[in-house]
Amino acid sequence: MDELYDAVRTLYADEGAGYCFPPDKLWKYVNPDDLDRTPQALINVLKKEDYIVGTGGSTRAITPARKGAPVTEYTFGPAIDDNSLALALANKTGRTQSTTVPSGQPAATITANPDGAFPLDRPLQRIVYGCPGSGKSHLVGEDAKKAHFTVRTVFFQETSYYDFVGGLRPQSIYRLTDEPSAYVGSTIEVPGEPVIQYVVQPGAFLKAYRLACDFPDKSVVLIIEELSRAVAAHVMGDVLQLLDRIEDGLEAGLSVYDVDARPDVESWLLLNNVHHANVTAGKLRLPANLYIWATMNRADQNARQLDAAFLRRWSKTYVSYLEGGSFDGIPVRYGGQDIAWSVLRNAVNRRLLDVGGIAEDKFVGAYMISARKLTDPDAVFEELWGYLWNDVLKTRAPQVFPDCATLAEVRQKWKGGEGSVIGPLSH
Repeated sequence: MDELYDAVRTLYADEGAGYCFPPDKLWKYVNPDDLDRTPQALINVLKKEDYIVGTGGSTRAITPARKGAPVTEYTFGPAIDDNSLALALANKTGRTQSTTVPSGQPAATITANPDGAFPLDRPLQRIVYGCPGSGKSHLVGEDAKKAHFTVRTVFFQETSYYDFVGGLRPQSIYRLTDEPSAYVGSTIEVPGEPVIQYVVQPGAFLKAYRLACDFPDKSVVLIIEELSRAVAAHVMGDVLQLLDRIEDGLEAGLSVYDVDARPDVESWLLLNNVHHANVTAGKLRLPANLYIWATMNRADQNARQLDAAFLRRWSKTYVSYLEGGSFDGIPVRYGGQDIAWSVLRNAVNRRLLDVGGIAEDKFVGAYMISARKLTDPDAVFEELWGYLWNDVLKTRAPQVFPDCATLAEVRQKWKGGEGSVIGPLSH
């Protein structure tokens, strides 16, 4: 077997400590057929003798017969270099550093925004609301640039506690071997033998909470877009009680109460040592450096009613449809002329006011249509006139679109921006 051991030594001499490789990399230096054993048997010998050791990851085979197939990744074992595995793992950690929150990644492996500040000059919990395109997300996003860490999520009608907070869920994993796997009837290539395991998958809340616990002197902002799309109280569950914060004194910003986490979440907290100085391990209590900001449009046709008990826990910021924006000067084709977007938008909102009974959150904000789409008359028809006809006015649409009984007639009259579908505009 000396040839086999020499192959590992030669690879080490070529690549050095910390080098990671697929097992068939060794066959560049020795032919398994010459040793009268299968490749897997030879790999097992090297593992047993500590010549090689698995890194815990996978890589791709390089020999022509199996090129590209997923295989176990190895580095040099203690019989070759005592530090090779530690160096390989350190190199992997260095490659995954990021300023964003990777799913399931320990908070210690990410870096903070170097321009972040704590505390932030904004409420711990706030809701920014207004009509479509009023700039809600932009406002929250700009304020969040002052934070050390930002975690984002979006609520939709089916969002659950397990999506937002986290919980025990099945996860597909694959048992990797150095021998090729064959599957009858499979329509896709799979990396190995499929196995189902159950793990606690943290949602946006637990990811943000973990960051806040791991970095107590840094600010963490959890942004929830479209808060009212889901039944927020159901999605937050026991987290709702945590939204009551101490307002004054040395403990200002902490949750008034702590709550017992659900058993699966409690196990995750304990296993990952996620807690801060003011909470018992395994329980939940918001620290003062965790900010929760949300956006919503209360008149959205998919919005759910938020009760007073829920809303009183938040500071509210209204963004008016009268607010200007950076797109205001973009020319939009209307009535055969180029009209500034602000002029057209204001005219539309005045028509909605004249109709009466239209919720203010249904009006048109400065950023409702992207800058690129504003220069495309077909996009303006879909994004503006279609929105007004289908989602805002419905049976009262003819009051805004004179001489048009159907959306098809609006389209015909529009003619790619040549028609004045809501009548003359006053500048």
